[in-house]
Amino acid sequence: MHPILFSLGNFKIYTYGFFVALAFMITIFYLSYSLKKSKEKLVSHDELYSLFVYMVIFAIIGARLFFVFINFRDFVLYPLDIFKIWNGGLVYYGGFISAVIFMLIYNAKRKEIILFKLGDFFAPALALGHAIGRIGCFFAGCCYGKVSNLPFAVMFNDKYSLAVRGVNLHPTQLYESITNFLLFIFLHFYSKKNSRIVGVSLAIYLVSYAITRFIIEFFRDNYRGMHCLGFSISQIISVFLFIVGVLIIWKKKLYIKNLKGRD
Repeated sequence: MHPILFSLGNFKIYTYGFFVALAFMITIFYLSYSLKKSKEKLVSHDELYSLFVYMVIFAIIGARLFFVFINFRDFVLYPLDIFKIWNGGLVYYGGFISAVIFMLIYNAKRKEIILFKLGDFFAPALALGHAIGRIGCFFAGCCYGKVSNLPFAVMFNDKYSLAVRGVNLHPTQLYESITNFLLFIFLHFYSKKNSRIVGVSLAIYLVSYAITRFIIEFFRDNYRGMHCLGFSISQIISVFLFIVGVLIIWKKKLYIKNLKGRD
């Protein structure tokens, strides 16, 4: 594909970095729009921007550290490459877990804000930002798929591409991008109609993405760290998040059932 969007002499704009930045910009615009339309003002606009910036910082640090951890041998001789995130190399689950840790700390200091409400608010935006970011991943060639003979398989030929070059591969980056876009559309409309059922939008995001990621991992071929019983680290995390999401939905169903029983 095209890892370098354009270059002027030695100055280069990497496509991966461009789409990651675009994802953050569109996400904050979407969150700002959602806050304006929301009947319940969880946070002020100023607080939203501050919250978003801190979440982005935590997410980027966590995503990069996770990538460095599972690819540690590649950074031993060139430790300064750890900071070259514009070349690719962010693990979504690392960023997601770091952002969740920040939200737990944030929520603990502001007891008037319910964590699940913030989770519902951010869930559609997470899917949207992730979908856009994966497009940059596709252009960079990272997170590439296994060899494929399918008619929509892709071939990477650019010398700067991180993918295996010269063979047809599963476009796993696009698989994830498309499924995240569909998840965003569903959550956007679901959240509007079911805003009173706290925690369910977040749970749907966790369950849906966990299933998607678990399946797509079987088609990926880039090195993703050690495996356990044939499953990658991301698949193990997916199972954990799936269970968390199912438990949230189950508890909410019990709560709604009890409320109806009292009527």
